[in-house]
Amino acid sequence: MDVVETNRIGYAGGAVDVLVDTAGWDASRPQLWPSVGMYPCYDELLYDLMTLDEVRNTAYRTALERTAPGRSALDIGTGRDLNWAIEAVAGGATEVIAVEGMPETYEMARERLADLEWGDRIKLCQGLSTDLNLDRRAELCVSEIIGDIGGAEGAAVVLADARRRLTTPDAVFVPDSCATFAGAVCFDDIFGGDTGFFAESLDLLSQAFTIHNGPFDVLLGVANAGPDALVTDHARLEQLEFNGDLAVTGDTSATLTVRRPGRVDGLLLWIELRCLPGGEPVNSLTMRTNWMPVYLPLFDRPREVRPGDRLDLGFRYAPAEDGVHPDYSVTARLHTAAGEAGGEHHVRHRPTDFRAHPVYERLFPAR
Repeated sequence: MDVVETNRIGYAGGAVDVLVDTAGWDASRPQLWPSVGMYPCYDELLYDLMTLDEVRNTAYRTALERTAPGRSALDIGTGRDLNWAIEAVAGGATEVIAVEGMPETYEMARERLADLEWGDRIKLCQGLSTDLNLDRRAELCVSEIIGDIGGAEGAAVVLADARRRLTTPDAVFVPDSCATFAGAVCFDDIFGGDTGFFAESLDLLSQAFTIHNGPFDVLLGVANAGPDALVTDHARLEQLEFNGDLAVTGDTSATLTVRRPGRVDGLLLWIELRCLPGGEPVNSLTMRTNWMPVYLPLFDRPREVRPGDRLDLGFRYAPAEDGVHPDYSVTARLHTAAGEAGGEHHVRHRPTDFRAHPVYERLFPAR
């Protein structure tokens, strides 16, 4: 029985057809999601996934147990459940300023705070940390504004601002670092044929289209993909050092080498997050966590490759027009015995393209 069907989803001002995977959640096979943290939008499902993510939670909890005792803390992007503000207090922080920029999420956080017996040690603020002023600088900054591409939610700009204005010179930042890696893949070979968006993720898709006043080529998240999807080796494209030299722009080149016969039409990007220096990383490709790898299409059709073939990459990012979220640009040149092929892909905070690549033409069929 077919599990992919065409649904019409609405957004403020219109509607659009989209392919949907109706089979339900299955951790044994890849499933497609809209990756929406950079746009930004969240729903109850995403907050539930984050709160129940023990891989992520254990890494943060361990870091806060070591860093919070005796320190005042700033929690940027505290979220619905005040996770890290609560963990910081439990770990021994003297007080926590918890900041939430999304109005609906702030209201849910406010209700959560009202239920805490020791909520007087947490002060909840609505707004953006970049607009915040503190009477006394924090000695610890904890945040979870990490995207499926590490810096996609504006972590570099936001935390550089916090380091400059809101924390003491010797303040500790949790997490410590985040790297984004890439390897070449073939979209159809990951999914084994036709696919659509996981049915329960359609609300996120509608939210994103409403925020941007119409449909666009959303960043594609691939849940349950693992290293076996990679046709090449991998390379680091973005490195964010939150306790070091935190760059808000980047320009990286890398060469990927084909390791096995197969097909290539794009990249899979994933993160490796360390909450403590030298600590065990959270890896979104090899671990089950709320972060997921994302697929970036490069070529208009799959290209046959053999071991030793090369894919040269250029990767650039810089703050977008809002001055916070980055725009990403990837250029690629594939070298094979049969010839060469070029491709590119742009991930913009204010996206404009719609159905600009064959993958998106299939996911959003025209009437």
